[in-house]
Order: sequence, then structure tokens, then C-alpha cells
Amino acid sequence: MTKLIVTDMDGTFLNDHHSFDTKMFEVILELCQKKNVQFAVASGSQYMRLVKQFEKYQTHINFICQNGASVYIGNRLLYSEKLTHEELKSLDNVLSDQTVTTHLKQKLYLGQEGAYFLSHNGEALVEANKYFPLLHVIGKINDIEELYNDNVLGMAVIGNGSITNKTLSRMIQNIIPNSFSCLGSGFDFYLIQHDNIDKVVGVKNLQEYFNVSPEDTIVFGNNYNDLKMLESTSHSFIMSNSPDDMKSMFNILDFSNNQNGVQKKILSYLENL
Repeated sequence: MTKLIVTDMDGTFLNDHHSFDTKMFEVILELCQKKNVQFAVASGSQYMRLVKQFEKYQTHINFICQNGASVYIGNRLLYSEKLTHEELKSLDNVLSDQTVTTHLKQKLYLGQEGAYFLSHNGEALVEANKYFPLLHVIGKINDIEELYNDNVLGMAVIGNGSITNKTLSRMIQNIIPNSFSCLGSGFDFYLIQHDNIDKVVGVKNLQEYFNVSPEDTIVFGNNYNDLKMLESTSHSFIMSNSPDDMKSMFNILDFSNNQNGVQKKILSYLENL
């Protein structure tokens, strides 16, 4: 019996205009509450961006943020994994190498309370604001914890399109410490975090907290950063816009993200529980 529903955001739950059908979603939440089913969103985005998108429903859903680096039950933090200041400096040093910076628009430092940006570059600032609604421009890396007293969960880079996504991801992975991984989240955006961090970590945290088994979990995704959480249950679905090599691995939804495909499937499940 379904007890937990987890969905990726961009290209999956959200349409191409980064919005969703709120009326249909309210019906879904009402059914979830009636049938004791937990609903969660899983994203490479920070908590603040997700809350902004679900502000009206914040206390009724769960959030897997930054690809699993932090997990929230409504507005309460359940789990997070922060970087030490030494780890952050080490990452910053290797990502400052000219062989990499040639292909980047910007580097960012990702905390629980916001994102930190070392430049006033206008174009990059506008680009970063698409992903991070709470963005601090700072003078130097030491300011991150000293001035804002935040827990830094990882770094992000935005590519400039000069090389393919796979090539840039591989280049970054080859120079960062072995305890870290680089994961593309689409739109030339890459998260660099501890290598044990993944959306599936967030799913497992929610399963443990709510006492839900993998077989009672439904997962929706559309890209490689959803792969492990999709593999964690037999009840997993991907979108028609997913990479071709994923389409042979999972069920494909009948409707696209622009046709409310995920919400339609969730409604069908809930109505038949």
C-alpha cells in the first residue's frame, strides 16, 4: 500500500514554465491527508527555493533538498550533512584552477540558509538567482561562516556551455577530492557534495522517520540525479523527456510534465487506495 510519494521537481512535477496545477495539487494533498500518505519533493535546489514554490503548503509536505544534503519535515529540519571549513577551502582551491574556470559562469557556496556568491558579475548573478532566491554576495570565502554563521552543505558551479555537460562533469570529478562527487542537475548546473549524498539518502531518511518500506514508496524522476532513488523501489516512473538510456529501466508516464503527468498518476493511485 502506498504510504510515501516522492517526486523530482524540474522537468518532472513542474512544467516547462516552472509551475504546477495548484487546484489539482490541493486535491492530492487532501487525499494524502485522508489516506495517511506522505508527499515529498526531491530537488537539487535549496530549501528556500522549494518553500517559495510551495509556500501555501509548506507544513503539509516534506522536502529533500540539494540532492539529499538536507531533509525537512514541513518547516522542521530532519537531517543535514555539512562540509567542514577545511573541506570547503579545498574544494574552492581546486575549482579555481584555470582549466575549469574557463568553462564556468560562476561558483557558489551552498548553505542551509542561503547561497553565497563571490562576485558582482551581473549576468552570473541573474543566472544564480534562478536557482537561489536567497543569495548573498560576499567578499571572500572566510566570510561564509564568519559573517552568516551558516552550515555549508556543498558547492555549485554554473557552466557556460563551452563544452558538453558530460565533459564538464567529468572534468570536475577528476579534480575534486575523492570524498566528493559532481552531479549535474540540468541547465548547466552542477552540485558538488560529499559522495554519499544523493536524493535516495533523503528518501531513506523519510522512510525511516515515517516507518515506510521501499515497496510502499512511489518515486517520479526524469534525469540521472534521480537514478538511485528511482532504483530504490519497483514503483518508479520517469518522464518521456528522460534520457533514452533510462527509458528501458523504468516505467514511462503516459503524460508529459506539461500535461500534469505526475499529478495525474498520483491522483490515480490515491483514488484507488
